[in-house]
Amino acid sequence: MLTKMWLVSQPNSVILEVKVDPNAIGQECLEKVCEKLEIGAESDYFGLRVCPGSGPGRWLNLRNPLDPHRIPGGRLDLRVKFWVPPHLLINEPTRHQFYLHAKLDLTEGRLVVADLEVARKIIAYIAQAETGDCDPDVPPTHIYEECNKIGPQGEKPEDHVDKIIEYHCEIAGMRASQAEYRLLKEISKLESFGEELFFCKPVTQSNNAHNLYSHLLYHRQQAEEPRARDEQEIDGGATVGCLATGQSVGGCGCRLSTSVGVSPHGIVVYRPSCNGEQDIGVEKQSIPYTAIHRAQPLRRLFQLSYVTGEGNEATLPVKMATSGQAAALYRAVTEKHAFYCCETVRTDVTEQFIRDLKGTIASIFNDSTTLGRRYVFDIRRTCREVHDRARRAAHAHAAATHEPRLRRRESEGSDHKESRSRSRSGGAAGAGGAGAGGAGEMLACRVCMDSAIDTLILPCRHVVCCGDCASRCNRCPLCRGEIEKLMHVFLPVEFQKSPGLIVK
Repeated sequence: MLTKMWLVSQPNSVILEVKVDPNAIGQECLEKVCEKLEIGAESDYFGLRVCPGSGPGRWLNLRNPLDPHRIPGGRLDLRVKFWVPPHLLINEPTRHQFYLHAKLDLTEGRLVVADLEVARKIIAYIAQAETGDCDPDVPPTHIYEECNKIGPQGEKPEDHVDKIIEYHCEIAGMRASQAEYRLLKEISKLESFGEELFFCKPVTQSNNAHNLYSHLLYHRQQAEEPRARDEQEIDGGATVGCLATGQSVGGCGCRLSTSVGVSPHGIVVYRPSCNGEQDIGVEKQSIPYTAIHRAQPLRRLFQLSYVTGEGNEATLPVKMATSGQAAALYRAVTEKHAFYCCETVRTDVTEQFIRDLKGTIASIFNDSTTLGRRYVFDIRRTCREVHDRARRAAHAHAAATHEPRLRRRESEGSDHKESRSRSRSGGAAGAGGAGAGGAGEMLACRVCMDSAIDTLILPCRHVVCCGDCASRCNRCPLCRGEIEKLMHVFLPVEFQKSPGLIVK
């Protein structure tokens, strides 16, 4: 059977070769990549990105067929599409892929850290994860140099490297996976965590994410956008930045364009507002998802209708450089809103599609034809659904691994009973111990897997977790129903005294 090979690059530049059917969709390629990396249960956090030689990259729509003509060289990048805090990630290989992407964004300046002390800790975590414990006599200076863009830019203090070495020595003995977790925990506190930027003008060496965030942090003059400007169209083709008014001197020369950030919480519009009198800064307007009424692309124009803090309806038109960027912005807003804010993905999102010329002609004669149909969105699950699916997969894997072990214990108990057939009481004790151990492990809390189950959840009446875990849950871990009341229950004595369980 004929197959097509695709080259998928990880954030650490390791390339995977993936062979799929020539007519395969992007989801099949992603699933094979995730299977190789052992992150299949949490594959919904990731996406495949097409990065051409020039211009901004774009997310591949995984529900559409792979088109070699639209993917230069058959090369794709595996990247995190939906960022979540590390405590929501179930599997260690998934956290490792998050770490690789976070390190890439940090070292290339797309994720900016404002606090110097936090930056030093992050560099120390990277060094610990990459090289292990620090030797003060021979520190890993090549890692420190690689992380030069992490933290505030400009002249560093003389003791900057010494402070990093000090932090690195403090975390001696920390495992690489633990250092990666600590790094993800630190960046999850950043304001720009999980934010995807769309610039109105083409991305250049001066007009990019690193310069925008650095400009924002350096000037520290962020002002909420005046309501009087809400109806004004943001023109991506206009001259913007510090020299927007045509002055030949003054300003910081940032040459930034207006940009729109799509984050897990809403939309952020950044407008550079610099002039020759050094009144420099970035006007920042935040619009939460709960305030958005409607979003739609109209060729190069992306139009957003929302409700202001005063309860008035407002419109925000943004003119992008190309119609493709306007469509990409529309897709990002819709998918991130569905992923982070919704209980499930609605059918009006999953069923949206467009047709090419052939499909349009064919639909005149047969409206239900799939010829030339290209889906607009490829999101399949929300954040809650992905987390629950990963937990269930981990539990099923643990149960499958535990079952042969339990059978082996029962077999050993049976052999022990036969060998001591003269001592009836001893044989009964051995069999009872094996049964109690198996039952005790089955009655472990399904959330922490450490304490005994002792709490009844009402009104669903499920008994699946301990009191500590139940008090931290807003919904039942099993059926996701609302929790109205918790009731302590008492298990039989022999189950509470099972080995391997910690009973309070």
